[in-house]
Amino acid sequence: MKQVIYSSENNVQKLKLDYFDHSAMGAETPTERTNRLVERTRDALETGRYPMAIYNDRDVYDAELRRVFARAWVYLGHISEFDENGDYARRYIGEDPFILTRDETGELHAFLDSCMHRGAQFCTAETGNTSHFRCPYHGWTYKNDGSLQGMPHMSEAYQDLDEEEIELQEADLETYNGLIFGRIAQEGPDLETYLGAFTWYLDLLFNPTEGGMTVVGEPHRWESDHDWKTSADNFSGDSYHVLTTHQAGLETETLERGPWEELDDFPGASYLACTERHSVGYYLSEDADTFMGYPEDITDHLRDDLTVEQRELFGRSVFHFGTVFPNMSIIHGIQSGGWGGPWACIRKWKPRGPGTTETTSWWLVPEEFAGNDEFLDDSHRGWESLSPGGAFESDDLSIWEGISESSGALTHDIRGIRGNMQQGMGTMSDEVEQVENPLHGPAEVTTKGLYFDERNSRTVLGAWVDMMGEER
Repeated sequence: MKQVIYSSENNVQKLKLDYFDHSAMGAETPTERTNRLVERTRDALETGRYPMAIYNDRDVYDAELRRVFARAWVYLGHISEFDENGDYARRYIGEDPFILTRDETGELHAFLDSCMHRGAQFCTAETGNTSHFRCPYHGWTYKNDGSLQGMPHMSEAYQDLDEEEIELQEADLETYNGLIFGRIAQEGPDLETYLGAFTWYLDLLFNPTEGGMTVVGEPHRWESDHDWKTSADNFSGDSYHVLTTHQAGLETETLERGPWEELDDFPGASYLACTERHSVGYYLSEDADTFMGYPEDITDHLRDDLTVEQRELFGRSVFHFGTVFPNMSIIHGIQSGGWGGPWACIRKWKPRGPGTTETTSWWLVPEEFAGNDEFLDDSHRGWESLSPGGAFESDDLSIWEGISESSGALTHDIRGIRGNMQQGMGTMSDEVEQVENPLHGPAEVTTKGLYFDERNSRTVLGAWVDMMGEER
């Protein structure tokens, strides 16, 4: 290994680049190479840097499926999508296909979509309702509780088969505030422990009213050529990019701005809250009755068990967005620039290969407003503004795809090129201040963090390092 020191002409800063002899790199096994990149990431994060080579990399991606997605609690859907016994939907943990279903007794399950005979898949539809799943290959049939019901010529072909020993493989399943999470690994922390202090914010954002949140319509899906970590990072609390990426959309002057009209200083109204693995950014108004622009009677429906701080924060809220590691992002608020809302959205960044992600987007509203057509029209417009045909998503996608293409360059790995996420570290950002106020919940919170503090990025990548560094 060699080290080369490059310095600018005025000697203001020095950039240290590690690069490796290509023949030596070629001798590494995929596991050795991945471990090297993980450890390089761990070391670099201490100074707010990261190796760009970890994005859009086959070896890293293969390890992520096993070390991250097989072990983390992964969002699968919302309880409101499964109102009736027999309802099912096709969902994924990593790239593994699962059937998320409510059985005839009302219990939720997540079964691997794979027959225990020869592995054929059952689901040919994304959603539906059924009491049984029948294999299209040899006709083995299972109840929607995963137990074997029977198969053709069972008495002749499988006389000594113990039916009770055969059942569909099931992921661990737990819910929180209607959010359904699955996990492949059978050992590890329970869901609430995994979510940790972030439950305080999920209570506020996805269980603010007595009726809770409900999914409206079918989720949207689209695929793009970017790494799942890029979008998880972006949604974890990055408004710094808005100043450049979404400038044109925000300069539209003919739209009503709603609660955003009160925010003369966007950075000054913004906050960033980070826990061990998860983060959320938000904008607050000084008006205690803002409630993201919801109808005035929202106060008639607020839950009694919201704390005083949660109620005040919700009342002053304009917009929230964040990420539950690894690949669930959340939005709740009214769109800036008068583009619609309020609404809640859940994003899932499903990995589809190195440098490829399938996005699934759910639209949610409080149950109490699900029958209000006027409200739904505005809410849907807000949700659509963050879709591939919306005012903002197309801006992001073109940039994310460029990040993926350039990150896959051999140059990044050979030269050890490092990206920068140093905002908010030490004396780097004068405007960032620690907030010590119960109003903002139990996380570590900074003001102006959405613009001048990249703790959200370091939180996401730090959680990635922790899981990738524990090889199993």
